[in-house]
Amino acid sequence: MAPETIPRPEQVRAARSLLGWSQQDLAAKAGVAISTIADFERGQRSPIPNNALAIRQALEAAGVLFTETGVSHGFHWTFMTERGTSGLIVTFTPEAAGPVIDFASIFGKVEPPKVSIDTIQCATPELRNKVHDYVDRHAAKTPHLFRLRKMLDDMPDGEFFLLLPTPPSSTAEQFRYEQVLHQLNHPQEQPLDEHLQVFGRLLEKYDLCMPRTDKHFNIGNAKKADRTCRFCGNSRKTGAQFNKEAHAILAALGNKYLKLADECDDCNQYFGDKIEPTLVELLNIQRVFLGIEARGSLPTVKFPGGRLFRDGNNDKMMVVVSEKISEDASGVLTAQLGTGKPIVPQSFYRALSKIALSVIPEQELPALAKTIRWVRYGEFSETPLPKIAAAVVMLPPDPSAQITLYIRKEPHSKMPHVLCEFRLGCYMYVYALPFSERDDGNLLGFFEEEEFKQTFRHYASVPSWSQQDYSGNQEIQVLQSIRLQPSNAPIDGQPS
Repeated sequence: MAPETIPRPEQVRAARSLLGWSQQDLAAKAGVAISTIADFERGQRSPIPNNALAIRQALEAAGVLFTETGVSHGFHWTFMTERGTSGLIVTFTPEAAGPVIDFASIFGKVEPPKVSIDTIQCATPELRNKVHDYVDRHAAKTPHLFRLRKMLDDMPDGEFFLLLPTPPSSTAEQFRYEQVLHQLNHPQEQPLDEHLQVFGRLLEKYDLCMPRTDKHFNIGNAKKADRTCRFCGNSRKTGAQFNKEAHAILAALGNKYLKLADECDDCNQYFGDKIEPTLVELLNIQRVFLGIEARGSLPTVKFPGGRLFRDGNNDKMMVVVSEKISEDASGVLTAQLGTGKPIVPQSFYRALSKIALSVIPEQELPALAKTIRWVRYGEFSETPLPKIAAAVVMLPPDPSAQITLYIRKEPHSKMPHVLCEFRLGCYMYVYALPFSERDDGNLLGFFEEEEFKQTFRHYASVPSWSQQDYSGNQEIQVLQSIRLQPSNAPIDGQPS
C-alpha cells in the first residue's frame, strides 16, 4: 500500500485490535477527534487527508503495517547516515511479534507494554554484535536484513546515524535531520556529549510541527458542512461561510499550496484587511531581495522616496531606485526609500501568531483560546509581549516562507508551550505564542533563560540575534532604507 493511501475502515479497526488500542487511544496518538475515528470506522465519512495521514502514521509508529489485504505487525524504519537514507521494512504476523521486540531492544528500550526507539544511534562493536545476532536469527525469512548488517559494517566506530519512525516529509525536514547528523559527527571544538545533549534534550521536551509548502495540502475539514473556524468558532450552522481560499501562510510570502480550510470568510477578510498587511509591509524589502513570487509574479514595491523591483532582463538582479542615496567613507551606499505605510507593531506579532495557529495540530487549540482571541479580536493588547528574536541565517533558499513549531510535551515553568520559527529565505524570526494556558507566566525574556539556551542550542550557532519589541498597539511610521555593501556583499534591508 502506497504511503499516501488512506487505510480502509476495517484496516483501522484491525490495527487497533492488534495493538489493543481503544478509539480514544488512537485519537489521542493521532491528534484527531474521537468522532473522526468513530465515524470513519463506521464508514460514515472519510477523514480529511491530514487527519487520515495522522491516523496512519500513529498506527505505523506503533509497528502496524498496512497491506493490500489487511494489516500486519512489524516495523518500517528510516536509517539516515552521512552517506544517504534507506528504509527497512520487516513484517510479522500478530502471533509472532517477538522479532519486533528484539529489534526494539537493540535500538531502544522495552518496558512492557511500552516500546521506544532512540532516534540518535552510534555505531559501536556492541551494536554490531547485536545486529549480527539478530540478522542470523531472522534473515532466513527476511533476507533484506543483510542490508542492515552491511550498513553498520561499513560505518566506522563512533559514527552517528539517525533512526526515524517515518521518512522526512519535506526537503526542509530532510535538511534539518542532515544538519543534526553533521553536527553529531563533526563536533568541531565543542565536546561531542554537548551535541548529544542539545538534540536529545530538544526532542525529549518538544514535538515538531513542520508543514510542507511544496505540494497541495489543506488543513482542516474537507467538507464545508463540517468546518468550524479556528479563530471565531463559528460554523455553517451559526452562519459562517467558507467560500474564500485561506492561505495558512500568506500568498504574498510565496505560499501557493498550504491552505487552511477551517478559516471562515469573515476572519479571512479581517486578517487580510487589518493584520496581515503589516507583516507584508515590514517584509517588503526582503521579498524583493529574495525574489519571492506572489501569485505568479515577482514583487515590485513602491515607497514615497523610491521603489524596488526585479530587473526584467535579469530576474536575479534587484533594482533600487531612490531619490536620496549617500555614501560613507568605506564605500557603503545607503538608499533612503522614505516613510512606508503606517503600521501597528503588535499586528506584526499577531500576523506571525496567526500563521502558527493556522498550522498547529488541532488538539493544541483549547490551551490557546486566549491567544486566538488576541489574534482575532485584539484582546489583551495592553499586555506586554515577549520579544521576537530576528537574525539572518544562511540556509538553503525556498520559494515560500516556512513555519516550524516546537510544541512542549510536558509542563515547564519557564519554557514556552509553543515556540515558533518563521523563515523567509535567510531571514529568521523566533517567537513564542503568548497567552497559552500551558505557560505559567508572560514569557518576557524567555530567549535569555538558561534553560531555553540549553534546550534550543542550535540557535546558539547563529552569530547575532536582534530582539525586537512588537508590543506597541498604536500606529507608527517606519522609515525604510537599504544599505549596499561594496563588491559582492549581500544587500541589507534596514527598516528604521
